[in-house]
Amino acid sequence: MIDAHLYLVCPECFAEHTRSVTHCADCGTALVTPDAIAAVESEAAEFPPAPELDCVRVAPLAWVRALSEGLEQGGVAHRVEPAREQDAPDGQDAGVFDGAQLFGLYVRESDAVAARELDKSIAVQLLPDEAPPLVEGEEESCPACGSSLAADVVECGECGLRLG
Repeated sequence: MIDAHLYLVCPECFAEHTRSVTHCADCGTALVTPDAIAAVESEAAEFPPAPELDCVRVAPLAWVRALSEGLEQGGVAHRVEPAREQDAPDGQDAGVFDGAQLFGLYVRESDAVAARELDKSIAVQLLPDEAPPLVEGEEESCPACGSSLAADVVECGECGLRLG
């Protein structure tokens, strides 16, 4: 077995590197000691599984990663996992959307409102060309199924898509 102090590990892809390297050659992430990986895995094991949590967003990895980083900065515990079938809108494969693998971000119920507010701010950054939010009484259409939605709904009644 290799001594833990002789190498560093990428927390994203788990590639091992010599201690002289600071960032992963494969994905560019800052490297950590294997002990840090074990601590993160231990914390994740103590956090409730996804079925016991609220799903804030199902999206491609870039979106979920931005949301995860914001929640980490705010000290909000959360879980990121490949999207579960029941979190995907009806008729949509939980695994992919437009060719991209989907992931779900899950938080405790007590953190769901704050997480959704952060998700809205990320939506503005990732989708700057989108129309401004509608005022109450105006309608828009569901991005998944096209049905009409009132501005104040949080979930599409037709397909179940959760709206930020």
